[in-house]
This record gives sequence, structure tokens and C-alpha cells, in this order.
Amino acid sequence: MPIFQHSRTPSLDDLEANACHAAWESFCQCGERGFDLSGSNPTCVGLPSIALDKELCADAVSAGYRASAQGLQITREAIASFYHHPRVSADIIQLFASTSEAIGALLKLLCAPGDEVVTCEPTYPLLDCLTSLESVNLRKIQLQDCAGIWAIDFWALEQVCNEKTRAILAVSPNNPTGHLIPCDEIDKLAGFCAEHHIALIVDEVFACYRLDEDAGGYQQPACARFDEGLVISLSGLSKVCGLPQHKLGWGVFCGEPQIVREAMQRLSFITDSTLSVSGWVQRMAPYFLEHRRDFSDPCNARIRENYRELHHYARTHEVQWTVDKADGGWSACVRLPGWADDEEVAVKLAERGVRVFPGLFFGYRPNQPTLVISLITPPDIFRDGIERMADVLHELLN
Repeated sequence: MPIFQHSRTPSLDDLEANACHAAWESFCQCGERGFDLSGSNPTCVGLPSIALDKELCADAVSAGYRASAQGLQITREAIASFYHHPRVSADIIQLFASTSEAIGALLKLLCAPGDEVVTCEPTYPLLDCLTSLESVNLRKIQLQDCAGIWAIDFWALEQVCNEKTRAILAVSPNNPTGHLIPCDEIDKLAGFCAEHHIALIVDEVFACYRLDEDAGGYQQPACARFDEGLVISLSGLSKVCGLPQHKLGWGVFCGEPQIVREAMQRLSFITDSTLSVSGWVQRMAPYFLEHRRDFSDPCNARIRENYRELHHYARTHEVQWTVDKADGGWSACVRLPGWADDEEVAVKLAERGVRVFPGLFFGYRPNQPTLVISLITPPDIFRDGIERMADVLHELLN
């Protein structure tokens, strides 16, 4: 309709349920037991949550309101303490309601409509939505895939960047591949951005969750490694504390001091126009961060247990799929034979009561058919779900 012809939202056809979702919904209506191996909501998978101090919470809710475009000092100090890094202080931290809001604000800060940002696939598809809503074009390059070991393709990065490029968006550990950007690559990436006068934004929400303690990689936040350009590290309570319902994210800004100061001053104009972060959650954040291991330790134990179970099954059974190596994060990637269609396989699995995501959703190429599985799934559901998934894959791939 004419009233929506300039809308930044997708057409109604594009908003309809995809085939994988429709197949799962149809299965759930039959009343049989199914196995949802796709869940990423930490509040719905039986993990322990951080117990609320009711008195402290009541004080936080009833406290008087004090507007702060950057965020309350006590909150930013608690976040700085969380990093345990000498270069991270409250002064270089900006609060947001979420990392998604942070990316939206940073796109407003850095881009005019029609400008471009670059990311590497496979990665989380939400970036497509966030850039589209800001009228910014998202350019993509493929990560180099060497038998499940991922690396940034700097030649491709050089080719795709142009005079309209304003930022590079990286995720480490990546979602869903789980690869952690090595120190030499993050240094080269930041140097590339500084040389081309573009910002580097690094989403580090899964940095607390490691599947391979020997994987190496830089010490978070990435931005604290650099004195040139503008590098922003993002994180938030959603993953750090398993509290997606208590909306608080943040960005840590490092690089050339003059550029950082200007970036934060300009960003304050954006955040002051909405003041989206609730006062009570800012006051509770020091408590949440102090008790974060009440959630993160059991979560780490679960993802490691499920990851080991998946590898054990693949090693001890005759299967035509493999498990990609992952350094961290909440996902495992199951690689199918090159001739398979991962979306078609995911639909067939959903029809048989196993819900997974096809790699297509995350930007895997057709010659990289992959199924993405959530490692925070309750272990009993995970084991039974993997067994049924393997049975269905045996029928489909043989």
C-alpha cells in the first residue's frame, strides 16, 4: 500500500513463517514428543538464574530517577571491574538497552543513509535487520573455511571496502561457528580499519563461554588492545548473566583518544534522545555482575557436556556428518555431505520432531550444508534429540 511504500520493514510476504518453522509448528500440534535443539533463551532451558536480592531490588526500583545519557557512574564502574583490564575505565563505557540497540546507535553515529558496513559470514542474521532499519547497506564476505577452521579473508575484505564503507562488524566468538578471532587477526583487522578510516565493532557477548580453553585468542575487550582509529567492544547482561529480560548492554570505546572523545560526545546526543536504559537495572547491574558466575559456570559446564556428547556420538556411530571445531559460544555446527540441502534437511527433521536451524539462515554457502544446534539445550533433551536427528539423517543421507 502507498502509505508503506517507503517503509524500512520487509514486505508482508517476507514476514511469513519459513518452511522450517511451519514444519515444527505442525509437528507440535500432533501431540508427540519433540526435541527442540534450537533454543537460545537461557531462561527457558533449566539453567540456574541469579537469585534476586529482594531488598536491593526494591531499593533499585524505588530510587529516584537521574537521567544520564552515558549511563550511571556506578554501573559503568561495575562493568569496568568486570573486565579486569587496566585500560578499561568507566569513562570509556556507554550503556544501551541491548547490544542490538548499541549496533543501531553506532550505525546512526557512523553512517548516513546509503552508507555501507561489512561483516563476515557465516554469522548471526540479525545484522541484516539492524542495518536495514537504519537504511545502511550490509556488505558481506565469506570467512575462509579450512575443514571447519575459520579465518578472515583479508583479500576479500580489501575488495569489498570502498569510499562508502564506515565500519566492519565482527563477532567473537562467532555465532554460530564458535570461532574466536586470533590475536594476529584482530590486530590486522584493527590496523586495516585504522588505515581506511573506518570503525571496528566487535560483538563479544559470548566471550565468557569457552569450549576450548586452549584456543588462545585475545583477552577481552578487543578494543583495549588498540591506540589507533576507533574500536568498540560490545557485550551485555543477556549472555554474561543469562538475563535477556533485564535489558542492559554496553560498549567499550578505545582507539585514538581524540576520536574516542568525539565518538562518545556524539553518541550522547543519540542516547540522550531516548534514555532507553531503565534506572533500576542500572542500579542492579553491579549485583548481577558480581554474581554472574552463578549462571555462567553452570552454563559453561552444560555447553561443554553437550559438545562432548555430540562429538562422542559422531565418533562412535556410523554417520555421514561431522562436528565443526568451535572455540566458544552456545552453538555447535554439524556439517553435512556437500550435496545435501540443509534447509530441506532441517524441514524433514522438524517434520520428525527435531528442531534445528539450517546453515542457510546464517549465510553458509550451498556447498557448506550445515545444521546449527544449541548447546544450552537441557542434556537429556540434547542426548535424545541427537539420537533421533542421527536416525533421520541416516535415512535422508543414505
